[in-house]
Amino acid sequence: MLFSVSYHILRNKRSLNDYIVKAVEGRIGVFVDGGIRRGTDVYKALALGASSVFIGRAVVFSLAAEGEGGVRKVLKMLRDELQLTMALCGSPSLKHISRHHIFTRTTFPSNL
Repeated sequence: MLFSVSYHILRNKRSLNDYIVKAVEGRIGVFVDGGIRRGTDVYKALALGASSVFIGRAVVFSLAAEGEGGVRKVLKMLRDELQLTMALCGSPSLKHISRHHIFTRTTFPSNL
């Protein structure tokens, strides 16, 4: 069983973590669909509690533009960007990505 969430809900990052992920309590996977354009988008979704993300538009556009080679290129780009973001955030593996890596308006320290 899965629960799919539009990426647009991530604009209000609190919604994904505070409401959806907590509501399902790990009983079902939470998948983010739409709006994933960069590896940082993947990282944010995973940090906020998503089980996985869908990247349809990027794949379809690259397939239309450059065929199979375009799809390979966009997947490599997303992977490389995700790996760079993980390294910059100190996450050696996917299991180390957590909510404490993301600051929102409600969690950002006011003294900065």
